[in-house]
Amino acid sequence: MDKLKDFNPDKIKFTYMNADDFEISLDRLTRFKFTEKKYFRVFSEIITKHLTTPKLSRQDIESLKTETMVRIVENIWNGSLKNHIKQLGTEKFLNELLKKEENDAFNLSEEMKKLAGANLNITDALKLFSEYKNLPLNLKRLNILQKERNEAPSVLREKYALKFPVEKVVLCEGITEEILLPGFAKIYGYDFNRFGVHLISAGGKNQVAKLYCELKEELKIPVFILLDADAKQISEVIASVLRQHDVIYLIKHGEFEDIFPLTLIRRTINNSFKNILKASVNDFKRDMPMTKTLADYYRENRLGDFQKADFAKQIYENLHSKKDLSDEIAAIVDMIAGL
Repeated sequence: MDKLKDFNPDKIKFTYMNADDFEISLDRLTRFKFTEKKYFRVFSEIITKHLTTPKLSRQDIESLKTETMVRIVENIWNGSLKNHIKQLGTEKFLNELLKKEENDAFNLSEEMKKLAGANLNITDALKLFSEYKNLPLNLKRLNILQKERNEAPSVLREKYALKFPVEKVVLCEGITEEILLPGFAKIYGYDFNRFGVHLISAGGKNQVAKLYCELKEELKIPVFILLDADAKQISEVIASVLRQHDVIYLIKHGEFEDIFPLTLIRRTINNSFKNILKASVNDFKRDMPMTKTLADYYRENRLGDFQKADFAKQIYENLHSKKDLSDEIAAIVDMIAGL
């Protein structure tokens, strides 16, 4: 740790960041993730990759004071830009906007506010890669915000389906909900990207309570928790620590797949296997969970193994209108919209 004694972040030596480095870093900084986690990760990566003198280990970086880390990254970021752009601007519009959005969505400590308030020249960094094809939505959004700064971010979000600023979180159990709930909502007339809804899949019902406990400490914005009917015990655990503005919803009977209209399931099967068979609604009227019904149907008709994620994608491709929504799916979307 002697290398950090009397360390001056304004007298460092570093290799320049290139356009791809700026794109990757800014993409990760503007995703919807807890401020401390994403900023510390990105700043650590910038220091590890570009700082040459002094060369800091991961342990050294973790021991840095927050303001020192910020200053190092500011010097690397802004110093690199000087190598690419002859005359840099002093525009802070995007910086202030992003800082406000972090503060509006997350519970920020004073140390986290220092990270989010880093003086990084975002406007000029955008110029280096703004013409790249296939930019992620959060980076496309920055260009739109810059060009249409007289419009409120929420207005631009709805106009262009930009997702940010995020105003609410939906926490669900697994991949089926992650794939299909945004599609169901969009068909219903409530586009998650237009209304700032961020969906998180916990990777199984047993992870939902743990993840909610993390989110309720990190977030200011409300959380809607969607659980299968068999997760009553988990819902009771969550209810014991539920914040006032959060909501838990248990599916009335069975799993998420059990509330799909049978006509939608039939259409999906027929379109996926149109040269092999023709299903009817009655094929799926079995006194068992829909996932078990479908697994049996696939096996009986030699369609291969039933995979929930693949089937969810096929369902998504076969969504046509509000008629493809059950009453319970519509009710869930209404509750999310009203959160």
